[in-house]
Amino acid sequence: MSQHPTIELLETFNQALLYLLESATCLAVFYLLYHFVLRRERSFQYNRFYLLAVIIFSVSFPLLEIDYNPDTTPTVLNSIHQAGNEATDEPIIEAEKAFSYTITAQSERPFMLWWEVLIMLYFIGFLSLTLRLFVQIRSFKDFVWFKRHNTRYRENYFLVKTDGSLPTFAFFNYLIWDNTQKLNKQEEKQILEHEKVHINQKHSYDVLFMEVLKIVFWFNPFIYLFKNLLEEIHEYEADNAVAKANGKKAYSQLLVKLVFSKMGLEIGSHFNKNKTLKRVNMITGQKKINVFKLLIPIPVAALMFFIFSCEAVPAGKTVEIADVAYDYNNFNEQDVKPVPTEGLEAWKSYLQESILYPSEARKAKVEGDVVVSFVVGKSGEIGDIRLIEKLGNGCDKAVVQAIRESDLWKPGIKDGKTINTRIKVPISFRMS
Repeated sequence: MSQHPTIELLETFNQALLYLLESATCLAVFYLLYHFVLRRERSFQYNRFYLLAVIIFSVSFPLLEIDYNPDTTPTVLNSIHQAGNEATDEPIIEAEKAFSYTITAQSERPFMLWWEVLIMLYFIGFLSLTLRLFVQIRSFKDFVWFKRHNTRYRENYFLVKTDGSLPTFAFFNYLIWDNTQKLNKQEEKQILEHEKVHINQKHSYDVLFMEVLKIVFWFNPFIYLFKNLLEEIHEYEADNAVAKANGKKAYSQLLVKLVFSKMGLEIGSHFNKNKTLKRVNMITGQKKINVFKLLIPIPVAALMFFIFSCEAVPAGKTVEIADVAYDYNNFNEQDVKPVPTEGLEAWKSYLQESILYPSEARKAKVEGDVVVSFVVGKSGEIGDIRLIEKLGNGCDKAVVQAIRESDLWKPGIKDGKTINTRIKVPISFRMS
């Protein structure tokens, strides 16, 4: 009997909450590593790659499921893995208990249950931020169209003069230029070079990527922290390139001069968006890059992968195949029972190798039997697969898939004629 749709929804919601908890944990670890180890390093391109990579790791590691044998793994790693997964071993929501509140009398049931409120709030935030990003991009396109007569193509970008309606910033291959600024030719040259670095280094792709993540994970504070860090490293990268070409002192003086300039669209890469003092310190600093620090994220990322992507599966037979039963006809000594082409024992071995203990069932510590039946047709094909006893948590699906993909059988023969024969097989799932 299938579960009630509300229970299935609650179980899916519970899995989503566990995923978000694991993803946030990864983001927190990588953020702290960057803050205390890498943030003061002048390896700007490496830091940018690190920030983008760990964000992708954090949202993907909890989705992966890779089995490993704890018996051949060092004890200290097993202990770390167990400690790292303790928080997610127990469900956040007990679906059956939560569902019981949804079927109480209307007078006793609140207008909205807490989990219904959470789902509603999530979609409100999701839709609001999606609309906000759409409006921002549309406003930018409308502005560029409005200023099309003040737009000129230069090298690999479009220079759009704003006449003071917007400050200077870069967005993809558009350089929005406030031509009302009181700057000399050298200062104009430096600011243009700064914005061209944003364009050449494709910083807008990073910004747009973070905006999309903000829409999906708008409730996660670490997404906003990483967005700020990426914007910070974009400015450092552009500052470094311009300071090398024009001199650190002159460029630092220009930063201080423009510190009180107003900001424009939030989705752009702005010349004076970050804190000027930190940018000046990065420009004038002489500290050499510590290569050892750059290597630290490698073992940390490997450890996060081990904790959140790997699942302990002890060696040994966790799936046992019992003797088959022939349900359809009574075969006498002259009749021939259907058997797998390679033999019954080989077929059982195939099932034991093909039916993997689902990670969902292992996490829930589900054990029990799945009884499946199928028909061996007159040509030896397998069909009409039915589940007589179900176990759930992915076990039933694993059994059906393995039987469906198995080889042909030799058909049964009764009274000299090939016949359709129904076979019943009990399959046991046991945790080692």
